[in-house]
Amino acid sequence: MQKYLILFVLMLPQSLMALELFGVTVNEINRVQLREAIRNTGAEVVREAGDDNWYDVYNMSVNFKQSKYLFIAYDKTTANFAFAEYHLPYDYLRSMLLRLKLKYGKPDIKYGSFESENRFLWLVDGINIELTQDWDKSITRLVYTQPATIVPLQQAYRQSESANLSKLLQVDGSYY
Repeated sequence: MQKYLILFVLMLPQSLMALELFGVTVNEINRVQLREAIRNTGAEVVREAGDDNWYDVYNMSVNFKQSKYLFIAYDKTTANFAFAEYHLPYDYLRSMLLRLKLKYGKPDIKYGSFESENRFLWLVDGINIELTQDWDKSITRLVYTQPATIVPLQQAYRQSESANLSKLLQVDGSYY
């Protein structure tokens, strides 16, 4: 019976399986748990989010040689996962695309004017996964986004940026 259950789980489409990052289920994770899981990999903490910073930054080159940095953001009020973004070498797109296809299946493709503008998209366990290239920054981006928490985070960020700009204009307004 156990052998058949394992076979059944292996045959499930990836879209029905829980998405994990660093061995923890993304939809059930909070800031404390994910930070601990990332630190356990040996990643170097560059900066952790706080009052002035909106996201954590990790140097992942110790355990993921192709990765330059990993950025992780959380909802400021609930501490739930909002997004994770890997910065990879520009020429790593094809290799990462193959890995993601093997893990999550065939992506939806949003074609751009140029090949470097193509976006490869998956939806797994309610998490959006996007693989793109930024030719002007010479990087490949792999982004995991939780739609339920990214929207409030983006709204709060825009409000914060607007408030910061207003303060700056009040201070510098008399000089021009």
